Amino acid sequence: MRPGRQHDAIAATEVSVADYYFSETSMLSNAFLSRASLSESFLKMQLPLAAALLATTLLSAAPSVLTQDEAAPEASAAVSAADTAALKKHVDDFIHYILIGKVDLAQAAGEAVLAGSTSDADLATLVDDNDLADRLSKAISRSRAMGGVSDLATKIEDRVEDGRKSLARNPQRIAESITMLSKTLREQRIAEERLQAAGEYAVPQLLAVIVDGTDAKAELAATRNLVALNRLSVLPLSMSLTNLHGDAQRKVVGILAEIGYPTALPFIVEILARDSSTPDVKAACQTAFAQLNGRTDDVSAQFAALARKFLNREDSLVPYAADATNNLWSFDSSSGGFAGLSATTVATSVFCDAMAMSLARRSLAADATNTGALAIYVAADLRRENTLGSDEKVGRYSPQFFATAAGPSVCAEVLSIAIDARDSALVRDAISVLRQTASGAALTMPNGRAPMLEALSYADRRVRLDAALAIAHSAPTQSFASDFSVVPTLASAISDSGVNRAAVLGGTMDDRQMIGQQLQSAGFLSVAGADTFDTMEVDVVKANGVDLVVVRGSLDEIKASVERVRASGLTSASPVLAISNALEELAVRRAFEGNNTVIVWTEGSTADSFRSAATTAMSNASGSVMDEAEGAEYALEAAGALRAIAFSGTKIFSINDAEAALLRGLASKQGGLRMEIAAVLAISASADAQRALIDAALTSSGEEQIGLCDLAAAAARKTGSKADERQLSSLRELIAGSEGEIADAAGRLYGSLDAGSAEAVKLITAE
Repeated sequence: MRPGRQHDAIAATEVSVADYYFSETSMLSNAFLSRASLSESFLKMQLPLAAALLATTLLSAAPSVLTQDEAAPEASAAVSAADTAALKKHVDDFIHYILIGKVDLAQAAGEAVLAGSTSDADLATLVDDNDLADRLSKAISRSRAMGGVSDLATKIEDRVEDGRKSLARNPQRIAESITMLSKTLREQRIAEERLQAAGEYAVPQLLAVIVDGTDAKAELAATRNLVALNRLSVLPLSMSLTNLHGDAQRKVVGILAEIGYPTALPFIVEILARDSSTPDVKAACQTAFAQLNGRTDDVSAQFAALARKFLNREDSLVPYAADATNNLWSFDSSSGGFAGLSATTVATSVFCDAMAMSLARRSLAADATNTGALAIYVAADLRRENTLGSDEKVGRYSPQFFATAAGPSVCAEVLSIAIDARDSALVRDAISVLRQTASGAALTMPNGRAPMLEALSYADRRVRLDAALAIAHSAPTQSFASDFSVVPTLASAISDSGVNRAAVLGGTMDDRQMIGQQLQSAGFLSVAGADTFDTMEVDVVKANGVDLVVVRGSLDEIKASVERVRASGLTSASPVLAISNALEELAVRRAFEGNNTVIVWTEGSTADSFRSAATTAMSNASGSVMDEAEGAEYALEAAGALRAIAFSGTKIFSINDAEAALLRGLASKQGGLRMEIAAVLAISASADAQRALIDAALTSSGEEQIGLCDLAAAAARKTGSKADERQLSSLRELIAGSEGEIADAAGRLYGSLDAGSAEAVKLITAE
């Protein structure tokens, strides 16, 4: 029987057990466990006894099922062989036609490869068993520059890789490989290659051999292979360490020391600190601590340091960065399984956050006063929620609950973490919490770092506005660094509401003008542009920052430009749209692969694709492009904050810094925002503000006119009349031509301007 069909039969058996497990357990709260991953690895999960027995029964029955299948009519075998031969021909044709540049024929062959019902595992087996891997790789590489087949080639490549992973990680295949370690040299070599391919998925069964400890030869082979797996062994072994018996602990500590990855240090220090650890285990831990260059035996500090590395998303900590999911390892000796070691799959996008939370929790368990660990937990929890969005499963307490309950000092540390990581969504979350919990002094004059003040100059416009609003509402009572920037930032929300600003770096002047036109068509306003960043930076400062940076040039020029953009505080977190020429497109995309803050667009592509690329860059950095509705919300809130500042009479902020923007807003805005702006101007009551209010009142109508008349009157009462003769004449005409509430309001304004009683007498005698 073909290996592929045997795999299919076993996989079908595993799926049935996985379905049973999925319906019977609820251990995976707040994690996204795919049934597909269960079907691949149910044996290493912690099954209930009934499920384990069912798995054993079904798998033991598998050979008889296969025997029955092999006894099927010869016609079925012939059909299967024919299908395999046809698939091989389609793969051969696909490779051949790509290599000779026949796009249409390659496309037809590629579609035929994907159209069949063959499993990914069978496709991978066909490619590898027929020595097609090298030729396929070469063809796929060449297809990247061939329109019409590059997408097909990528799909075929993904299916082959998925099939290889599925075969390598199959629990039964791993078990067979471990058995082969004690057989012939050839079988040992094959087994070791398979275990290396299985990676961390092989660890539970290899660990079971060590925990069992009854076969010295098998244990030696298992140890050798765990060491060979290198960093892929470290997390599952470390997570199991505290639950193993003394002798197994000593052996695993030795393995971790031999591997040499410092990721294991917190777990080793934890064992070393336990009073219950035996002398030989403590001795092994001390040796390992020295080998791994440990610097502190503080358990809480060790776990907090590792949690911070995960929060920083260090690449070396993610076992399978290219996979959709990764494993969170845990140990439950009461559940049976492979030495009690089990895995819960989570989306790779939140793997580091989930690990940071787990490790921070262990740090806090060791020292409840470790505020650094608490900040890491809160930051990871908030970021996990941001990443998962509507898919997040809410537990008893929300991430916001822990953020607020932890207190402003902890949340300020979360804000510092977010700023350092240039994580705009997390920055905004932290500011939102601090606005609800922190005093003005805590925000503007903390002991040590002042992240809220740093946020005032952050590259993302939403963040700057959020920070200015938080500070304004906290009503600080003492001057502080950057206090001069709060009012202009709030004013910018009024003058720029709904406008997304961009800067263009690189290319010739004609190039930048053309890009400016494309930006305008996409809904952006180009406010800065130059061939060097230092020249462009001047205009970025004048514009109070930008929402998008567009860079253009060759591969080397784009890389240098992005590096310079990231080095400036004004643009360090700004999304970047990199415009590449067609010849270097693939190289540019590879240069920024995995960096979702840089989106590559190919010069000469459609206007729609340009708009889409710019929007994607903005969305990746900030969650979405700020539209008119959101801009109007910010403008209204900023106007309210400016009104509070003006009314308070504070000497820390100067409302005059916002007057130019307020006057423009009064002339151009409508509705509630216009009236809020007018209220601010009525309080500031400068000569220009009063005259602008009078003009606005004269040209309005209805309820708005009544309100503006009263606000203009309030300004006049505060600083005296600043109206000119033209305005007084127009006001007399308004009074003469109106009646009722409008006439009353116009009369109140006229009286507040103290223009004399002649108009009143004239109106009385005219009746």
